[in-house]
Amino acid sequence: MKIKTQFRLFIACIIAAPLIFAAALITREQFRAPERMLMNGIRQGSSKPISKRDLKTLKDAIRNYPPEAEMLVIADHSELLVSTIEEFKGKRTIDTPSLFFFIRQTSDRYFYQIDSPHLVDSSAEIIIITRMERDRDRRRKPPHHNLLGTLAVFTALFELTCIFFIIYVSMTISRSITMLEKNTERIAAGELDKPLEKPRDLRTTNEITNLADNLEKMRVALKEETERRTRFIMGISHDLRTPVAVIKGYTEAMNDGMMTEAEEQKKALEIIGGKTSQLETMINTLINFVKLDSTSWREKLKKQPIRPDLETFAKSCKNTGDVFKRDVVTEVSVSEETEVSFDSQLFQRALENIFSNAIRYTKDGDRITFCAKETENEISITIADTGIGIDEGEVAHIFDLFYRATNSRREEGMGIGLSVVKNIIDTHGWNISVDSKKGEGTAFTIVIPKTV
Repeated sequence: MKIKTQFRLFIACIIAAPLIFAAALITREQFRAPERMLMNGIRQGSSKPISKRDLKTLKDAIRNYPPEAEMLVIADHSELLVSTIEEFKGKRTIDTPSLFFFIRQTSDRYFYQIDSPHLVDSSAEIIIITRMERDRDRRRKPPHHNLLGTLAVFTALFELTCIFFIIYVSMTISRSITMLEKNTERIAAGELDKPLEKPRDLRTTNEITNLADNLEKMRVALKEETERRTRFIMGISHDLRTPVAVIKGYTEAMNDGMMTEAEEQKKALEIIGGKTSQLETMINTLINFVKLDSTSWREKLKKQPIRPDLETFAKSCKNTGDVFKRDVVTEVSVSEETEVSFDSQLFQRALENIFSNAIRYTKDGDRITFCAKETENEISITIADTGIGIDEGEVAHIFDLFYRATNSRREEGMGIGLSVVKNIIDTHGWNISVDSKKGEGTAFTIVIPKTV
C-alpha cells in the first residue's frame, strides 16, 4: 500500500473513530434510557391511553432518579409498564400484596422509595417504585462513572492504535529508505552484475519500493549499455585491425626496400588505397551508427504520404536487381492518401540495409520480393529472398550489434547494418520481425501502425 494511502486512511480513522464512538454511545444511552423504556412499556402494555403531557410528566419524574437506581413503573396497582428490577423483568402484571412482601423480604439489602406523579389528563394511577443498595461500605459509582470508563477504554485503544500505526509506517519507510540507500551505493560503486536487494520482511509495497524496482530496471539498462559499449569497442578493434595491418605491412615493405620494381610498388599502392577506402567506409559506418543511437540528432517526425517513398525504393530495387542478376518482384498496394509520421531518409536507409543483405546472401537468378500492403489499421512491408537463409538458433540475435551469423562471416561487414535497421524501426515506434529457414531464404516484415 502506498505511503500516501496509508496516511489518508490514518487521518480518516482519526476523524471517523470518535464520531462513530460518539454516535454509538448516544444510541446506547438512548436505548437504555428509562424514559424510552417507559414509552415502549406504555405502547405495549398500557390499557389506558396516556396523553403527551402526562407522558412528559412521567419522563421528568424518572430523570430525577439516580442512574444506578432500579425501578418499577406500575399503572392502576397491577399493570407493570417498566421494570429494571431483575426479579420482575418480562412480567406484564403484578400482584400488590406480593410486591410489598417482596419489598419487606429485600429491605435489608435495598432502600425503597415509592412515588406517585400527578397526571392531569389521564385517569390512570401511576406508581414509581425505586430501590438502591444499602451497602454503605460499597464505593458508589458517580452518575458519569460508566461514561468516563467507556471513554477511558476508547481513548486508550485509540491511542494504542495510533501508536502502532505510526510505528508500522515509520518502520516501513525506514526499511525502504535503508534498502534504497544500499542499492544506490552499489550502483554508484559500479556493482551492476548482481540484482539489487530487497528486504524479505518488507511485505508491502509503497512509493519507495516502487522506486527501488525502477532502480533495478535502471541497473539492468546500465549493465546492458556497458556490455554494449564493450562489444562496440571490441568490434571496432577487431574490424579495424585487419585493414590497418595490411596497410602497415605494405608500407613497411616499401620502406625496407623489399619492393623495388615499379609494378610491385604500384600493386602495393593499389592494395593500400583499397584498404584505406575500406577503412574510411568502416569509420563512416561507425560514426553514422553512433549518431543514430544518440537522441540529440532526432528531429520531430513529419506526417506525410508513404507511397512515394515505397515506389521510389521499389524502382531502385528493380535497377539493383538487374545489375546483380537477381529476379526482383515488387508490389506496392498502399493508397496515395495514406499518411504516416516518419523520417524519409531513415526509412530509405532501413529498407536499403535489408535489401543489401538480400543481394549479398543470394546468388544469380535467385528471387527477391518487395511487397507493401495496406489494411484498415496498418501497413505491412516485406522484403523476402530465396537465398541461403539463417540458422534457427541465430535468428534471435541478428539485430544485435556486431553479431554476424555463421553464413555471413565470409562476407565483408561489421555486423552493424541490421542493428541500424532495428534502431530506425524502434525510433519510429514500428515493429520488425524475421522469418528464415536455412537453405530456403529469409523474409523481413515491417509493420507500421497507422495511428503512430
